[in-house]
Amino acid sequence: MPLRRYIVIKADGTEGELFEADLPADAPDFAVHPVTREPCRRVLEAPTLTVKYGEGAMKQAVSEEKLARAGFRKLEKNGEGGWTQTN
Repeated sequence: MPLRRYIVIKADGTEGELFEADLPADAPDFAVHPVTREPCRRVLEAPTLTVKYGEGAMKQAVSEEKLARAGFRKLEKNGEGGWTQTN
């Protein structure tokens, strides 16, 4: 679902707080804040597509197998203030 940004419009016409809403793509835009019922408008922004450096791409780029082949060691906290090697 796309994340949409809105800005509250105060009674004197100035802009108030920004808020975000995670809505389905086919949902209509808010005309009022869903909690405070103040009028608001959507803030139009460029879409943020993170294909090359997104979370999924980073997980594939730094998989445990690739890190082991590169010579890195995986360490985990042992609960006693130290670290234990796991691979």
